[in-house]
Amino acid sequence: MYPKNKNAHRYLFDNTFDLLSLIPLHPAFAIFRIGRVFKLIRSHHLLWRFGLDGKFSKTVHRFIYTSGFLNLFTVSMIILVLSSLLYSVVEHISYPSALWWAITTATTVGYGDISPTTNIGKFIAAFLMIGGVGFIGLLTSTITGFFTSEADTQEDDMTKLFKKIDQLDHKIDHLQRQLNLERRKNTRKK
Repeated sequence: MYPKNKNAHRYLFDNTFDLLSLIPLHPAFAIFRIGRVFKLIRSHHLLWRFGLDGKFSKTVHRFIYTSGFLNLFTVSMIILVLSSLLYSVVEHISYPSALWWAITTATTVGYGDISPTTNIGKFIAAFLMIGGVGFIGLLTSTITGFFTSEADTQEDDMTKLFKKIDQLDHKIDHLQRQLNLERRKNTRKK
């Protein structure tokens, strides 16, 4: 149902998986129904209820939205779906086979079981090889970069912790010397 407020773009964005799961063209789009599970988890605050909210959800949110992962993933999926759709039409093969071809080509596996025979199919393959491989590589490097920055952050936190421990150790030594001086002064006065 179309919302009565003027934020139709937000409505479409929030319900993308629902809309994609309703596409009756091919059963392959039924996979988007899994998105409804995530929507239920989010709308009923299940992560919070099970005590999984907090650092985990902040890390996931930071990874998805601030690292550029969402944009790269979206572009990669558009390239894969568009290439496989065009390839299936041009080469006269089924969409699942074309999608299989697109995934194996973009991930550089390339089994060779399906290959283009027409010039337009070869052009689509070249586009997928350049665009798809590039964006899949960027996607992989974004994931790797996020986890290595997390490790660097943890390493920096450990270094800061050790410095604080050293500072506290020096302060304790200083206080112990002062205490010893006060005790000597008190014993000399007696």
